[in-house]
Amino acid sequence: MAKKNLTETNKFILWVNDHLSMDEDRHRALMEKGVTVVCAASTEKAVDLFGRARYDAVVTDLRRLEYGQKNDSAGIELTQQIRNSNNHIPIFIYTINIDSSVVELAKRAGATMITTNPVELDAALKQHQLIA
Repeated sequence: MAKKNLTETNKFILWVNDHLSMDEDRHRALMEKGVTVVCAASTEKAVDLFGRARYDAVVTDLRRLEYGQKNDSAGIELTQQIRNSNNHIPIFIYTINIDSSVVELAKRAGATMITTNPVELDAALKQHQLIA
């Protein structure tokens, strides 16, 4: 399949994970569907990128190494920061493991969904008309 030029895509997702290589297959699959995936490895970089462009959704991991220290709620903190300036963009927390207390914190922060399941994430992206 030929690569699409940025001008040919119409959906933009900001993807935030300090281990971006773990998500390469997901990024590739989205790009094959015409989605531009812009990556950030930190909350700070994500907030900067979010302020510079229009995105159709944000996908973030829950836990990240931030400033050399493990931050178990980085995705929730990013969600809160984005919600301060945009109350409508879908924000999906996509992580390895979650418990009920984290789900409640994510909802209160304004996350659209929190999941460990790639099939659930794809269904949510489809529901929000980000992929066909």
